[in-house]
Amino acid sequence: MDRMPELDGDLRRECRRLLDPMVLASASPNRLETLLSCGIHVTTRPQDTSEDHAGLVEPDLIVRHISRLKMDSYVSGGQFDAGMLALALDTMVSFDGMMLGKPRSREGAGRMLSSFSGRDQEVVTGYVLYVPGHGLSCSSAHSKVRFCHLTPSQVEEYLDTGEWQGAAGGYRIQKSAWRLVESIEGSWSNVVGIPLEAIVDELRAVGWRNRH
Repeated sequence: MDRMPELDGDLRRECRRLLDPMVLASASPNRLETLLSCGIHVTTRPQDTSEDHAGLVEPDLIVRHISRLKMDSYVSGGQFDAGMLALALDTMVSFDGMMLGKPRSREGAGRMLSSFSGRDQEVVTGYVLYVPGHGLSCSSAHSKVRFCHLTPSQVEEYLDTGEWQGAAGGYRIQKSAWRLVESIEGSWSNVVGIPLEAIVDELRAVGWRNRH
């Protein structure tokens, strides 16, 4: 890619109109940073839940299941605000018939990135919205990412940044990993881990009007 992707200005404005303010039931700094960049006031409520997917094999089902666990934990907890919009998410990378989460070591991240060289992968994000007056809804979004042909030195240089830590697939495209990517089909924000276009469309469909 010639430059790092950016959120469209119209999308930023619509996100601010519909999502400000909101609760993010996630500890992800990437998701929080993306929302804050749109001017949204976010209250974070990270949930310490299991990411066991109970034998599920379909990517959509796995990420929806885990995001639902996070939302259920938030809704049933003492910090739940029934009057505020809330969002829980989970993102994984589907590659070679496997679902890849966050690498546990530098070596694991290196193996992931090396295997992506010159190939396509699918980034799948499941999300659950709590909309006051409408209840819970669960969905998912997909984006296809094609990596450049990577040399071992390029992989090592990226690992040296430390960005692989805590990132699904071992990379953060909104940081410096965009330089490793040839193209993206679909939502860029979904690759970051928060499919804003799909979320905005869903809120529009139910006629949601947030308080400001």
